[in-house]
Amino acid sequence: MSLNFLSPVYLFGLLGLAVPVLIHLLTRRQQKKIRFSAVHLLLQSQKRSVRRSAPNRLLLLLVRCLAVALLSLALASPIFSLSGDDDLLGAGPRAVAFVLDDSYSMSWQAGEGTVFQRAVETLLGEVAALPGGSAYSIVLASSPARVLLDWTGDKAQAEKLLKSAGASHRATRIDEALAKAVGLLEAAPLKKRRLHLLSDMDQNGWTGEQFPEAMDRIPARVKLIDFSGLRTGGNRAAVSAVEVSQEFLTHSRVVRVKARVVNLADNEPISRLPIQLWTGKKKQAEGFIDLAPGGEAEKTFSFPLEGSEPIDGRVTLQADSLTADNARFFTFQPDQNIRVLVVDGDPKTVAHQSETFYLETALNPFSVSLSNIDPTVSTLSELADRNLFDYSVILLCNVREFPVGYELELEKFVMQGGALFISLGDQVAPKYYNERLGNLLPVTLDALQQTGGGDEPFHLNLAGNAHPVLAIFTKKEIGEMEDIRFHSLYTVSPREGAAMETAMRFKNGFPAVIESSLGRGKVILYPTSIDRDWNGFPIQPTFLPWVQRWIKYSARSLESLLRQDLLVGAPFQWSEDSSWVQTPGGRLHPLSPENDGFTFQETHAPGVYRLYRVTEEKEAQALAAQAAKRPVLQLPAAARPRGAFTVNVDLRESAPGKIDPEDLKERFPGFSFEWTSPEDSERGAQAQGFPLATPLLLLMAGFLLFEGWMVRRE
Repeated sequence: MSLNFLSPVYLFGLLGLAVPVLIHLLTRRQQKKIRFSAVHLLLQSQKRSVRRSAPNRLLLLLVRCLAVALLSLALASPIFSLSGDDDLLGAGPRAVAFVLDDSYSMSWQAGEGTVFQRAVETLLGEVAALPGGSAYSIVLASSPARVLLDWTGDKAQAEKLLKSAGASHRATRIDEALAKAVGLLEAAPLKKRRLHLLSDMDQNGWTGEQFPEAMDRIPARVKLIDFSGLRTGGNRAAVSAVEVSQEFLTHSRVVRVKARVVNLADNEPISRLPIQLWTGKKKQAEGFIDLAPGGEAEKTFSFPLEGSEPIDGRVTLQADSLTADNARFFTFQPDQNIRVLVVDGDPKTVAHQSETFYLETALNPFSVSLSNIDPTVSTLSELADRNLFDYSVILLCNVREFPVGYELELEKFVMQGGALFISLGDQVAPKYYNERLGNLLPVTLDALQQTGGGDEPFHLNLAGNAHPVLAIFTKKEIGEMEDIRFHSLYTVSPREGAAMETAMRFKNGFPAVIESSLGRGKVILYPTSIDRDWNGFPIQPTFLPWVQRWIKYSARSLESLLRQDLLVGAPFQWSEDSSWVQTPGGRLHPLSPENDGFTFQETHAPGVYRLYRVTEEKEAQALAAQAAKRPVLQLPAAARPRGAFTVNVDLRESAPGKIDPEDLKERFPGFSFEWTSPEDSERGAQAQGFPLATPLLLLMAGFLLFEGWMVRRE
């Protein structure tokens, strides 16, 4: 056992002990000067009385000295420690950097509260047990790690900041947090420095780039308080992705929502897990999903599109012990019309001789669009001035080759959800397509097959074809389409490892339509011409519905091309000035200029974020001035919507398992980690920091009472 004094008043104690001794010595000196009286008997009686009272005066002196010593000790605020180990809290004033994990895995249920709430209670308990004269700081360990509280000795400050706090929706970044904590310790006001980490030790948080730097600077002794043992229940599943598309094939437009769900347990299947689709506050659909151990499955919902307003929604699962990953948000802007860019690779001065004459007429046969398709015709020379992301579908009609590097723009367009329809012709260079469009086309162009003279032309083979594009055609119309004569087409060979589907074939087995998926988009190859040069299809009545249905089948919403699906904490980047973001809570934030664009950093909560641009300069300045003083919750009249983006949680934080102690030793060789539970930490804080001020004051009061009794006895 050891007594450790955090702020001793030694001088006061020494003076307190010296005063009774001085009084005693002065009293003895005065007694020597007493003159003997003439009365011998009285003198003898006085000597006997002095001899009898001398021992009492020494005892009284001792009692008074002890009382003064106890008072000085009590004023020094002593701490009683059960160990003489200098690493314990009772070893004197010190600087402690607390790293508190506030990632969303800490929102796991732990009895009536959450793991994070228990961690806050433990941290506050450790702060309260710090000896007088100590200082502490707090670093939050979710991404990006940040200093919540710099060095302070005010023990009430931590409670003010954390008492009503909750876990964030961010993932863990232990490496960043440790680096910041070490930086604080290097500037700590005391020589004795310790680092305490309070976390569920989620293994995701221990993979970072800043560990090597932290290893060189981290204190040799680190206390790890592991809260994973407090978790109750289980985290069964999570929604990992949501894809939204607009279906134009039916008479009434339909929105389809495809959700992907993952089973987070490797050893237990999930049967009939409830899943729901919400738009706004309305539940659109619900169902069940089955998941194999550690596997994933998809659930598709559909609902009719009632207007052209943006759709904000979410897919949710039945609640479990970690609710943060049970919902995934989406936003979708329906198209009134499908915007199509038609690239004419063989334009002519006479309109009906152009490659795209029949195609444009089929896509929009009337002056007013009744087909939900809005085509724009462009020549190859005009292509560089077009923004591909203004369109849902791009049709390449007999295009020889593109400007240098333009195939990369096409790949980006398709990867982000666009549809690319390629028809061939006499201008096409097979070598260029095979070499430069290898990432877009799942096949290579082999040879041009032509019929002439008495050769039998090529005919479509559509009998029994159940492709959605052909679903509306009657048996008679199918027969008419099979009678169409094709006299030129390209044969193709599949690329190694490429995934594709032959949607239509000719009767000799040659592919007539090939489709493949790339990223979130589609690529469709029609290996003959879209005009009358190689076939008679464009002048047939079935050409119009056939072309329209292929466009509608492949179309994706324009909003799906522009929408960004970000993770919590990731910055949103935009190119327009005077732009504002409205958070899910309704607050408006200006985009900050950064490099050549503008950035929004406050993506702290999952949900749908809406983008606006203030077109009036005066209103934009007034709004910026207001935002500098107080939160802005109301849009000005000049604000114009510019789109939306979603923010969702990073599912890496949901992954089961925690860092292994042995792995930790390998990451930090030569360092000592005190791995403890919250209960042991709380018991240790009590044992290490038992205050003795009150018992010492009570003991001093007892000595004073004893002194009074002695005086009265004399």
